[in-house]
Amino acid sequence: MKKNGILLHISSLNTDYGIGDLGSEAYAFADFLADRGESFWQILPLNHPGHGNSPYSPISAFAGNPYLISPELLINDGLLKESEAIRLPKGWEIDFESVYKAKDKMLSLAASRYIARHGIDDYIEAKAYYIKPYTAFLYLCESYGNSNWQSWGKRHKSYSEELFQEIAQEPRAQEIIAIQAIFEDQLKRLKEYVISKGIKMIGDVPLYLSYESAEVWAFQDLFDLDRKGRRQSFGGVPPDAFSDEGQLWGNPIYLWEKMAEDSFELFMQRFAHALDFVDLLRLDHFIGYVNYWKVPLNEGKEPKDARMGSWVKAIPKAFFEELNKRFSKQRFIAEDLGILNDEVCYYRDKYSFPGMIVLQFCFDDGVQDVSRFPEDRIIYTGTHDNNTSIGWFRSLPESSKTRQNLSLFCQKHLPKSKPPSEKNIHKIMAETARISGCKTMILPMQDLLGLDETHRMNIPGTPQGNWDWRMNSPIKEIVKDF
Repeated sequence: MKKNGILLHISSLNTDYGIGDLGSEAYAFADFLADRGESFWQILPLNHPGHGNSPYSPISAFAGNPYLISPELLINDGLLKESEAIRLPKGWEIDFESVYKAKDKMLSLAASRYIARHGIDDYIEAKAYYIKPYTAFLYLCESYGNSNWQSWGKRHKSYSEELFQEIAQEPRAQEIIAIQAIFEDQLKRLKEYVISKGIKMIGDVPLYLSYESAEVWAFQDLFDLDRKGRRQSFGGVPPDAFSDEGQLWGNPIYLWEKMAEDSFELFMQRFAHALDFVDLLRLDHFIGYVNYWKVPLNEGKEPKDARMGSWVKAIPKAFFEELNKRFSKQRFIAEDLGILNDEVCYYRDKYSFPGMIVLQFCFDDGVQDVSRFPEDRIIYTGTHDNNTSIGWFRSLPESSKTRQNLSLFCQKHLPKSKPPSEKNIHKIMAETARISGCKTMILPMQDLLGLDETHRMNIPGTPQGNWDWRMNSPIKEIVKDF
């Protein structure tokens, strides 16, 4: 029997506070999933985002996004007064500037009360590996007015325990720590409720880290940086059918040989932390654990695109053996989209990581027999990086091969459906996923609702204007006609 799930980031839930959060609407969404008989809720990363509001470019590989904390739960827990709650207008988009301004005030009040009630010493001791560098980094970002740590004073250009101890008693530093403790408490409570409804949560671990992140600053010896902390190479993907210049992401490249010296501890700590709050983890850009596209400096200057890069092998055998030693391999999903080779497929299959199939990519070259798709793949109509199904269909020229192939597919495999159109393509794609050979299918919430391209979550390669989609009404109102 096929298992189903819905892909929806926490920030896309509807609340009175301008952005989705871990409060009652998240619980209502879990109820909605249970009522539909869904098995999975894919929530994507919940990391504290950096530039562009993207959790895939976070300022910490561990710390949660403070703005997903629920003021409603803060009030219920006695950490915020009703009169202190700042409500914001509702709509389809998140106004991040207003959210940050309003929630910073509420979180500051809640943090001070949390510290007075619970203290933070035990939390610091339990989470020392990441909470100390994160606190120091965020504190210094705010002190300097930027996250460009290469421009900071000499004493602050790298992390040390002594540096943390210097700032640990500062009120703002303690506030940063308390906010993370509150976030983790709210997320853990939500996970327990979701589990009680018979649903598993799927999280996500981005492969690369932002250059301006706590971990790159704190563990500089693990990255391809010079003595001044400047990047010597960059992550990305090569030119393909979608981009003549490839994608230059800007993330610093790992020194895999150096990481192997401590058995890839940074990654193992990330996995362990994330698995405290979700049931399954998607390994973002899985191919990068096997081989990665490395773009070097161009005559000493930062490259303008990814064309000058080359494929470099990582240390997959040692890495996956360590992962398999510490964790159950049943808890991981391989995001195996992109340029696969035999070695990438070998490690995916050796450790039985379920791979992914995205239907929007399946009709370019011919008419598919989706019933033959492998059982152990998870099939999606699209992901957070794709257009919605309606938006994707609209973008296809009427005379395109993709439209022709899709029409032929429907005639052969979905004879009862009407010809594909803007009105029914989301239903056709969902039904195609349902009849596929894959044992698991996951739909983005936008496709379930039949929304167009104006409701897209993310456009890869564009640093701004993403991650701002949210539902404009409570889930019970939006789906009342289902």
